[in-house]
Amino acid sequence: SFLLVVIFGGPLVAVFLWVIGVAGPRFYLYTWALLAVVQLLAIVIYPTVIQPLFNKFEPLPAGELREAIEALASRLHFPLKKLYVVDGSKRSSHSNAYVFGFFKSKRIVIYDTLIGQCTTEEIVAIVGHELGHWKMNHVPRMLAMAQIQTFLVFFAFGCFVGEEAMYASFGARTAPVMLGFVFFQYLYEPLGSVLQFCSNVVSRINEFQADAFSKKLGYGKQLAAGLIKLQIENKSTMNPDPLYSAYHYSHPPLVERLNALDNPHVAPKTE
Repeated sequence: SFLLVVIFGGPLVAVFLWVIGVAGPRFYLYTWALLAVVQLLAIVIYPTVIQPLFNKFEPLPAGELREAIEALASRLHFPLKKLYVVDGSKRSSHSNAYVFGFFKSKRIVIYDTLIGQCTTEEIVAIVGHELGHWKMNHVPRMLAMAQIQTFLVFFAFGCFVGEEAMYASFGARTAPVMLGFVFFQYLYEPLGSVLQFCSNVVSRINEFQADAFSKKLGYGKQLAAGLIKLQIENKSTMNPDPLYSAYHYSHPPLVERLNALDNPHVAPKTE
């Protein structure tokens, strides 16, 4: 992990500083575009190049589970190209399943811990939840929100980077750009908190909608059972204070999700 940070982070910071130096007062437009390109490349490179350095991905063996997932993908016209199982158990008992890929080359990854903890129907219900995110375009929408947030960060930084008072307030006698960016992050925290809260609100709505999508497929009870097992194995807080979770959690806590599955009027509509 440290080597990857050095290999990728060092050149990225150097390019970042170079763009600020040559782009003039509107550098925030170019740095935002640069980071957007880097993020898109990371989405492509991370699951196919970086993550295999830490985990082993193998095709899901033929059997009941593979047939059930392939049948669900076919039912939803999901362009499934690869179906993998990853050895998440080598580090922890954390369980998960996720979908990644662009256009007609989609892949589903299932943790081996999930296979050991849940029944076939419960795993298919969890995969149905992930396919709900795909069906309702949640990932592109969250990516677009992230780009808006990134733009606001760089725009605000452009308003402060030349202010000598900011550097003086932190006791700095010089005003290098990188030091200014570090100082700016402290000034940005109030706005960042508001934006993070907004992001969490949208993310939680997406999770409720994906749960409702899986239930609509006929996996409501199986999803509820699977979520309970995941929560126990992942050792997450099941029923935190509602105001605390609304601010800090990007996913609704278990009790809220179960209530929404039991009462569809609690969660946002999927349409």
